[in-house]
Amino acid sequence: MPIERDWTHSVTEIPEEGLRVKRQATPAVREALAAELDLIACERLEVRYSVKPLSQGRFLLKGTLEANVVQTCVVSLDPVETRLVEPFEVEFWPGLEETPEVIEFDPLDTREIEPMEGNIIPVGRIIYEQFASAVPIHPRKEGAVFEPPSPREADAPVNPFAVLKNLKRQE
Repeated sequence: MPIERDWTHSVTEIPEEGLRVKRQATPAVREALAAELDLIACERLEVRYSVKPLSQGRFLLKGTLEANVVQTCVVSLDPVETRLVEPFEVEFWPGLEETPEVIEFDPLDTREIEPMEGNIIPVGRIIYEQFASAVPIHPRKEGAVFEPPSPREADAPVNPFAVLKNLKRQE
């Protein structure tokens, strides 16, 4: 996925005061995201974020993802347009995957903690994960109501014992 591979920052390019970035996904990236996540389309994906150095070689990634997606309604099969706005905040720690000791952190803190990939901050991976988790699982067009098919006497028994009776006749 190009977004995961291309949207990265080396820690050497991040100044002391931090980095502010605005990115828009290209049509090719949006098309790949739509295919990957079984969407009709991803019409827009914009991300604004900052990367700031913290103490002990850690970095803070904080921003907002905005996207417009089109999915299939689970009831009517009509297209459903959804606007996504997802804030995110992630701390990147160096050497996290190779640290055998216990790391202390505040469990009530809502900030996620992720390992850096060498000297690279994988912004694209975080954006992809945020985007994928924000897309509605069961999109429903406004006003769409599921109406179960009406049971026909010949096809559907009225009660559970009628099912058994029908099974006995088939033998």
